[in-house]
Amino acid sequence: MENNQEIAFNIFLKNFKKNVSKIGLKNSIQKDYILKVLYFSKEHLTAEEISNKIREIYNVSIGIATVYRAMKFLHDMKLVNMLDVGGSSIRYELSLAEHHDHLICNNCGAIFEFTDEIIEEQQEKVAKKHNFILKEHVMTIYGLCEKCQ
Repeated sequence: MENNQEIAFNIFLKNFKKNVSKIGLKNSIQKDYILKVLYFSKEHLTAEEISNKIREIYNVSIGIATVYRAMKFLHDMKLVNMLDVGGSSIRYELSLAEHHDHLICNNCGAIFEFTDEIIEEQQEKVAKKHNFILKEHVMTIYGLCEKCQ
């Protein structure tokens, strides 16, 4: 019997496939596995980690180039956020959650999510002051976490 999270994922996947079909593109089983790994992950994952998890959990091998192409597609569809943690690592997360920003430790690479209403309001004020319509934003703060200080 499916639990609520699995049911929610299946609804999400069905809607995703419908939207992909609407724009005249083909869905693939590889994208399904990638979305499932991201949906159930509590972490921000690299393309390599996504590929490895698919192999470990589902015993399916997906080439890293396929993962990168899928991530670009999913990012273009606004389903995936890309998080530059410095160096050559890009980490990914589904963009389904409430808007949040990130703190990234420059030493250990730990990623902390946060929300701050004052920051959100201030960004709106800055945009308004410059007669700018704010559509979206990404805020990433780099520094040292408590363990690395």
